Amino acid sequence: MNYLLSQLTAGAYVIAVEDTHTWDVRSYTNCYVLRRSGQLILIDAGLPEYQSAIVDALARIRITPDRVTDVLLTHGHHDHAEGAALFNKARKYVHPADKPMLPAQLAAEFMTYVPLPGEFTFAAEGVDGLEIVLVNTHSPGSVAIYDQLSGALFVGDFFCYFGESLPQGELVTNSNLIKQGSCDYVAGQAAAGEPGLDRFMLGLGRLLEYRPEFFCTGHGVVVRQDIQAFLKKMWQSGSQKRPG
Repeated sequence: MNYLLSQLTAGAYVIAVEDTHTWDVRSYTNCYVLRRSGQLILIDAGLPEYQSAIVDALARIRITPDRVTDVLLTHGHHDHAEGAALFNKARKYVHPADKPMLPAQLAAEFMTYVPLPGEFTFAAEGVDGLEIVLVNTHSPGSVAIYDQLSGALFVGDFFCYFGESLPQGELVTNSNLIKQGSCDYVAGQAAAGEPGLDRFMLGLGRLLEYRPEFFCTGHGVVVRQDIQAFLKKMWQSGSQKRPG
């Protein structure tokens, strides 16, 4: 499979595997790599069918699968989780509400995030520098993961660009068209009285305290620059008065 590899900052990368087979639209499925002193962390792991593309992309940044120390899932859906079987020396983490989604053999390899004081925050035991918050819109255990070092906010499929083309072919972009389109989408959901919007807004509200440099989704484009302002504008778009 074709893939794109881009560096976000020193020690932080996105791998986007192009998939024209699994769904009825051309899309990209993303996973992310964080290189730390003594740790190599993978955020999401794709499908087993992506193995050759992911191995090749990792080799380009001089990483072999057996060197990955930790795999953290944003949620338990198969296209983000089942590729984790490749990393047989890594510790693996998922939110407890999503662990039942995993195939039984793979689920046995996973630990669950540890609750922290405060109702919606978690930690991956042994992994430092990451803040994990439950956003539970896309699945009961969907989380966002904020990396303090790179400023990347990994949101999985809480919000993503599934099936959308990359603006000017760029995987990482500051496209105002993408940002405005995202806000317009949320505004449209509010105007339509979409029943799931309240849960989305609850999760979005939990992300507003962070000051990320990158908005890293589960599918497609990664948005960069002024991300807190972008999230606040999205919040305002969803807070518009809805039909009575």
